[in-house]
Amino acid sequence: MTNEILEFLDKYPTFLATLGTCGNPRVRPFHSPLYMDNKLYFCTAKDKNLYKHISNHSGIELSSCNNDGSAWLRIRGNAKFSDDLKVKEAMFNKYELVKNIYKDIHNPNFAVFYLENISVNLRDFNGKNELIKE
Repeated sequence: MTNEILEFLDKYPTFLATLGTCGNPRVRPFHSPLYMDNKLYFCTAKDKNLYKHISNHSGIELSSCNNDGSAWLRIRGNAKFSDDLKVKEAMFNKYELVKNIYKDIHNPNFAVFYLENISVNLRDFNGKNELIKE
C-alpha cells in the first residue's frame, strides 16, 4: 500500500459498500483506516448491520474522492475479522472517537477487520491510473 493511498484514505471521506442481508447493496459513510503489519484495518460494532453483512458476505468495496472530484480511489477486498489486541490498541491511539465509543479494547462489541485479496485503484482526470493488487 503506498503512502499516497493511505494519505488519501485519511484525508477524504470514504464510503463502504456491502451486500446487505436483504440481498441489496448497502453503502455507508465510513472512516477508521489503519495500516498495520502490511494490512489495512477498519473497525465497527458487532451490533451493527455492517458486522452482519460482512459476516454473511465478506466481499466489500470502499470508494473515496478528493474535494473537487478530480481524483478518486476504490479499494476492493474480502473482510476478515481479527481479535488482535495490538490492532485494537492502535485503533484507539489513532482515533479518539473510537476510544470514546468503545472505552476499552476488550469491549465485546468492538470489532476490527482487515482486507484480504485487495485491489486498489487510484485514478484522476490527469490520466493517473494506479492499480495495486495485494
